[in-house]
Amino acid sequence: MLCIASFFTPQFSTKKKKKKANNNNNNNVPSSIILPPRPINVWLPPSYDLSGTSRHPVMYVADGQNAIDDGDSWTGYSWRMAGALVRLAERGCLGLPTISDTSNMNVDPMPILVLLPSAEGDFVPGVRRRHLEYGDTSVPIAQAHADFVVQRVMPLVNARFRTIADNPAATSAIGTSMGGQASLHLLLRHPDKFGAVAALSPAFQPATIAAVAASADVLRNKTIYIDNGGDDEPSNVKVPFFDVFDHTTSKHWWNPGYFWLDTQLQPGIDAMRAALDLVGVEYKYEKFAGGRHNERAWAQRIHVPLMHLFGDEKKNDDTKR
Repeated sequence: MLCIASFFTPQFSTKKKKKKANNNNNNNVPSSIILPPRPINVWLPPSYDLSGTSRHPVMYVADGQNAIDDGDSWTGYSWRMAGALVRLAERGCLGLPTISDTSNMNVDPMPILVLLPSAEGDFVPGVRRRHLEYGDTSVPIAQAHADFVVQRVMPLVNARFRTIADNPAATSAIGTSMGGQASLHLLLRHPDKFGAVAALSPAFQPATIAAVAASADVLRNKTIYIDNGGDDEPSNVKVPFFDVFDHTTSKHWWNPGYFWLDTQLQPGIDAMRAALDLVGVEYKYEKFAGGRHNERAWAQRIHVPLMHLFGDEKKNDDTKR
């Protein structure tokens, strides 16, 4: 069965499937002295309410405000992730997670999405909170953010929803740009909690790359997906300077489209791949030549990492070694 669908049609309606993963009157999940409280939305797949008993894998989504709802994304485009998952499920393309004991469990392959919003504003004038929370693994605020997800958000999600709790094979993370680095940081810092990661157009920094090179034993049994767009010299494909469809929304229509950024981030991705190769860790890498660094570009290929993490594709022989 062909597990490819059109993701340019209107996205799956998610408003009725989102719930607050908190119990505070101000709808904020408390964090720590250096991390401000924030609202956490949880997307429940359609089968969640239909079954009433099924347990689901969980995916933690960095920059979650950009993941499923065009209205929440700052550019007016989202990754349309929920629509992609629904279409893959309808085509029977999602597989059950490999967990040790499901004998007493009704397991549904459709994941619950925990939409982790990036921080807003500056930590100090001129220094964005998001850049610190999603920063290199050596940055204390990035470490605090990773711990916040595992120590504060994860127990709350597992208590409120029917998850496959405390099983790394059923827990993954995904992110784009610096969110891709933050997602890998979760896997590196808490390998007992996470079993898979997808990083789209990631902004990898030196300490994160060094941490991977020193974590061979931790990473060898994990599922890792990396991709990016940008210029591609072998195929002589360049990212176009202008794409009118990046500017057709009423929300921040003036955004620059970030045509240059995936090309600029290529050296960090190459260094990460070299580190993974050096220590013999399996991963999948996809190059989308000419791809831009924005939500619209990620929406056009979001089904690829989802298939690698949740579908039969992760068993293919083309996994990079």
